[in-house]
Amino acid sequence: MTLEDSIHSQRLRVLRDAARLGNVSEACRRHGMSRTLFYRLRQRFERYGPDGVHPKRQRARRGRPPAVPVQTERRVIGMALAWPTCGPQWYSDQLAREGVAIAATTNWRLLKRVQLGTRRQRLAVLERASAATTGLLTERTVKAVRHVEADQPGDLVSLDTFYVGKLKGVGKVWQITGCDVASSFAWARLIIGDVTATAVLAFLQEVVCPGYRHAGWSLQRVLTDNGKEFKGVFAAGCERLGIRVTRTKPRHAWTNGFVERLQKTILHEHWRVAFRRQYFTTRRALQTSLDRFLRFYNFQRTHRGYRLKGRTPATVFQGAVAA
Repeated sequence: MTLEDSIHSQRLRVLRDAARLGNVSEACRRHGMSRTLFYRLRQRFERYGPDGVHPKRQRARRGRPPAVPVQTERRVIGMALAWPTCGPQWYSDQLAREGVAIAATTNWRLLKRVQLGTRRQRLAVLERASAATTGLLTERTVKAVRHVEADQPGDLVSLDTFYVGKLKGVGKVWQITGCDVASSFAWARLIIGDVTATAVLAFLQEVVCPGYRHAGWSLQRVLTDNGKEFKGVFAAGCERLGIRVTRTKPRHAWTNGFVERLQKTILHEHWRVAFRRQYFTTRRALQTSLDRFLRFYNFQRTHRGYRLKGRTPATVFQGAVAA
């Protein structure tokens, strides 16, 4: 039964119930129909019979438009590359002069399908072709250099601190976070109270550096912001360990974006869930919960970024000792 047939049956049922009950209002209330519509249907029923209350049949939808011939597609693409700053309507007008009738929207869909839908995309193709043949380079064709580079684990680790919150019976909880730039491998330690340079140095010596040694890497450089916890004792300790310290520019937090993004992931995927499932009363319980999530993050959670491309951090970080 089609939708139109179902509506037709329901309308006939309302008319029958109204005649049986002798009460139009009661019949309309039972079937959820307005009395205005009921009287209109009854008038049509009395004039034309049962077929008079059948819903109007919709016109058949138009079928799929015919595909654009291959020759026309190539002509549109060639014109887009020849005049990249013009638009679909202009291409349609020019093709019409050659006897080829094609709508501007069809041109746009065609170009979008082949990644030429915008002026910028068409110009980029032209620039790459020029760079390959004549060596001409523009600002757009020069590949952007990433602000942070690391070829292998240990080349650079990003460090930052994160305020978890003030918990009843525990106090102010801070998190020291480290992220290996080449592999996204993560470490974190919780601190109760204020974060000091001594605590950050201890985290580096007791957690991060042993992790690198165990995987067969050596830590070369540390990237931090300009917080006081990354100066003084911390800087002196890094110099003693032979680790170079690099700091971000003031008001350029995105330079340390690897660890910033990691902390956002820990906040959204762990803490906001854990605090709704468990009531924490000690730092040890908090650290145990965090360590459990980091094991999942490092060994089971796949990453879709340009560095890992679907792999887990451990597959790259432990590559020196295990695949």
